[in-house]
Amino acid sequence: MDALHPFWSSPEIVQAAAMARYGSLARVVRRARQLTLAQVADRCHLSLSTLSRMETGQRKLIDVHYLRTLSEVLEIPPHLFGLAPTFTGAAQMREDGTPVNVGTAIPGGQDGDEAMRRRQVLAGLVGVTIAGVLPGTARASAGEESLEALLLAKSQCPAVPVPLVTLSQALAEAQRKFEACEYADLSRALPQLIATAHASKDASVGRLQERMSAALASAYLLGSELAVKQHRDCVARVAADRSHSAAESSGDPLVIAASSRAIAIGMRRHALSAPEKIDRDAGLNGAITMLTRTALDLGADQGSPPVRQLASYGSLLCTASYSATQNGNTAQAVALIEEAEDAARRLKATRSGMGNAQFSATTVAVYRIGVHTTLGDTARALTYFDSVDPRRLPSAERRARAFVDGARAWKDHGDVERATDALNRAHDCAPQELSRPSVQRLIAAMVDAPGRTPATLSALVRRT
Repeated sequence: MDALHPFWSSPEIVQAAAMARYGSLARVVRRARQLTLAQVADRCHLSLSTLSRMETGQRKLIDVHYLRTLSEVLEIPPHLFGLAPTFTGAAQMREDGTPVNVGTAIPGGQDGDEAMRRRQVLAGLVGVTIAGVLPGTARASAGEESLEALLLAKSQCPAVPVPLVTLSQALAEAQRKFEACEYADLSRALPQLIATAHASKDASVGRLQERMSAALASAYLLGSELAVKQHRDCVARVAADRSHSAAESSGDPLVIAASSRAIAIGMRRHALSAPEKIDRDAGLNGAITMLTRTALDLGADQGSPPVRQLASYGSLLCTASYSATQNGNTAQAVALIEEAEDAARRLKATRSGMGNAQFSATTVAVYRIGVHTTLGDTARALTYFDSVDPRRLPSAERRARAFVDGARAWKDHGDVERATDALNRAHDCAPQELSRPSVQRLIAAMVDAPGRTPATLSALVRRT
């Protein structure tokens, strides 16, 4: 079956790819090729039980190595696993803007009725019209957009190369939407932005291609962060991996560090959902190791490094500290957050960093709220909450996050009324932040808490 065979656009295949259910997709293809589980496991150098768990979803199939191996063994078009473009045609551009002809589209391109039909099938299955993310077209009617669309953007969204300045402007606007907690608008815009970034990178050569790769990495990083907000962990991990691949191509150490941080966050969240303690501890320790090693690789632990480098270093340590709290390692968590505080003191500016990794003494204090709440020291967490001046936080997303973390601390401290006040302040900053699944669960827990339900909490429930 070549890449244009109708089998690859069947509802079962398209839906599995759109929802990132790669194990299920592999099982469908294996059965269609009349191969046994043992035959495929042997060719992939996997145990029978491991492959079986991957196919049934008991073990998430997200490791790029296994995805590539299964793609080769089962002859699955790589783009269905999110591994490769569907086409490489059009002209490339040199850094000076002159074109370089590099050939024609390979099978599976977006030309003709077949490509349009496949886009329409995908749109119907994942609940979002791909055209809805394109300029000048109708927006999807559903309240929530499909985050899976951003993973399929390269093969499903038509796009043409644009100059780096144009791509950078679009990326800045997407970053603004994230920082303003305009998550619905961002989820509509990201697929087209990612597709355009892919097209622009593929059409470039030399140093320009490296800079386009950095932009692509940042676009996927936004997708990963958005997926984390919506608790779509599989999407977040795949997007983080793609961000890291593009970052490696760019050669920019700060972009690589940012994507490594996203991968580590995905590892942490995956570990926390593991049923076995040994898997949970291994995943959390792996995330902490990745974060601390990446931080040290920046070389910002001493001397006078550039501001952005030091900011990235501090942000990585904050995330590592919070990961250590999830593992119950108080000493490690405190040591890491104290090192982050030292990095903040070494910064001359109060707003530094890249994207939403902006870093300062105030953002470290916000991390302190979550760290000490998770460690069970809510009194200390609330001390840091009281010390935070929201005006010194760089975005609505950061301000809302501080108030939500404060609400958790107050709730665990036994004061539902003050927790409600903090959530109302978060709503005033960014209403969509309170629609996140984790915040909705917090509100539900406050409603179910023993004692009188404050009138302000009932009003908040109606607001949200």
